[in-house]
Amino acid sequence: MKFGDSTTLKISSVDKKGRGCGEVGGRQACAHFTIPEEVVEARLLSRRQGKLMFQVERVVEPSPARVTPRCPYAGRCGGCAWQQFDYGRQIELKRGLVNAALAAGGIRHRIEAVMPAPELFYYRNRMDYCVGPRGELGLKEPGRWNAYLDLDDCYLLSPDAVKLMNAFRGLMKKIPLEPWNSAAYNGYARYLVIREGKRTGKRMATIVTSDAPLPARQEIIDALAPFATTIYHGINPTITDLSLAPRLELIHGDEFLEEKIAGKSFLIHPNSFFQTNTVMAEKLYETVAEFLSKDRPKTLLDLYCGVGFFGIALAGRAQKVVGIELDAEAIVMAGKNAERNGVANIAFEAAKAESLVWERERPDAVIVDPPRAGLHPKVIGSLLAHKPERIVYVSCNYESFVRDFADLGKAYDLEEVRAMDMFPHSPHVELATNLRRKENAPAIGGAA
Repeated sequence: MKFGDSTTLKISSVDKKGRGCGEVGGRQACAHFTIPEEVVEARLLSRRQGKLMFQVERVVEPSPARVTPRCPYAGRCGGCAWQQFDYGRQIELKRGLVNAALAAGGIRHRIEAVMPAPELFYYRNRMDYCVGPRGELGLKEPGRWNAYLDLDDCYLLSPDAVKLMNAFRGLMKKIPLEPWNSAAYNGYARYLVIREGKRTGKRMATIVTSDAPLPARQEIIDALAPFATTIYHGINPTITDLSLAPRLELIHGDEFLEEKIAGKSFLIHPNSFFQTNTVMAEKLYETVAEFLSKDRPKTLLDLYCGVGFFGIALAGRAQKVVGIELDAEAIVMAGKNAERNGVANIAFEAAKAESLVWERERPDAVIVDPPRAGLHPKVIGSLLAHKPERIVYVSCNYESFVRDFADLGKAYDLEEVRAMDMFPHSPHVELATNLRRKENAPAIGGAA
């Protein structure tokens, strides 16, 4: 087939990116916004990693699970790849993806059910809305870095967040703020990052731009302040398409965003990682707490601790907690959060996860919540060398966990694995796994 040619595609499975897949000419062929049991007419766009990538032109035979989506952008927007499918079917597809990965990794455990999310809309507490070259403000079409959708509505954050978006879109035209062009590497306005405290009513807006002063500052504050308790100007001086702003200037309101989870109050810096679904983050905490209750640890090590979420919430279940995080700003926030919650038996350190803290603390339980890439090989080496009694591995990428367990399984038994739907209407799913050291675990990496 030539690029641009159309064909009929019968969908029989989904891949890890949530694309429906079938076969064309003996090769795997995939298209966004489709699921098994559908037949579609689709146009060939590209070839990636041995797969043929198609764009749906017409649904010929819809799946019985296909429903009318709430959002008019569903079926085009990368924010909700599965919103046009029944939620029960979404959960089953996620269970199948996780179980297939576990089986491929030789892990005998299977997920019986994915814990569903009680809130299917307005569930996120952070969104990074990109600015397109023609002044679009919204998200991109999946798999297309230069296809911007100008969203005048979005069901991921909140109705007031949409009002904030629309106010900023008006400012770009009025002041004007020149949109960033990611192909030509010029322009000014790049992202509008919105974070919300779902249980505090607070909202933080960060206007991410190229390296230049913010014009018409007071006009921007007047327009956005009705919808944001905090406004930052963030500068990304590089050509890299990132919403992260290395330089930040507070121009209105509170310095930090506040959120409350598990009876604790957390301050969040604009650049800090925090669990994106507040309600499901509490379910995740409860799961981790249950795993650790089997053995009350003397010393609990919280690796990749961020602003201290797990360590602070679980401090009452251990004699001592040590949090390790490479991001120095996050460690400062973690210290503030421990103090504001009256948690005294916890210490934080800005260091690599494989640092010498192992030699000083000798933890008997460890929580790891790494980024999507999983654990660094040196971290796995430290875990296998020191062999704490229990490891609770929290993963936003089940394939990374499966890969890491190929090594961790040499010294640990997987007692339990649970899956939680932190991200409705997407293929993403969170895992919480409970690992216990094997009796007579072999010496690995020179440790006894």
